[in-house]
Amino acid sequence: MDPRDTFARLIPAMLAGDREILAELIDEDVTWHLPPFANAKPRRGRAKTIDFLCAAPAAFYQPGSLALAPELQAFEGDRALLLGWMTGTTKSGKPYANRYAFAMRFRDGRVVEAWEVLDSKALFDQL
Repeated sequence: MDPRDTFARLIPAMLAGDREILAELIDEDVTWHLPPFANAKPRRGRAKTIDFLCAAPAAFYQPGSLALAPELQAFEGDRALLLGWMTGTTKSGKPYANRYAFAMRFRDGRVVEAWEVLDSKALFDQL
């Protein structure tokens, strides 16, 4: 699978919490780097990463409300970058909008390393 195809399927699967598709697209040995404000170690391994990707949004946002509108995507070899606006509805019913960046490295069409960055002030102001 081409990194472009993986990337195109990954974001909707993340937002939907689709564990089955995420398992297809994420390498067993993945390292997922959390945003710097989280002050947490990266998630390592497919199972821990999928658990994080499914649990984190569910803790803060109404199910099915998140969407990501890409502003910029770039691909070079086994790497991809996406910059875009994430929108949704918080658990308390407020609208949410924030800029996110995802950078990923692929091996054999699967995500083997990812970095997630967002505006932490905007996040906390809206939650």
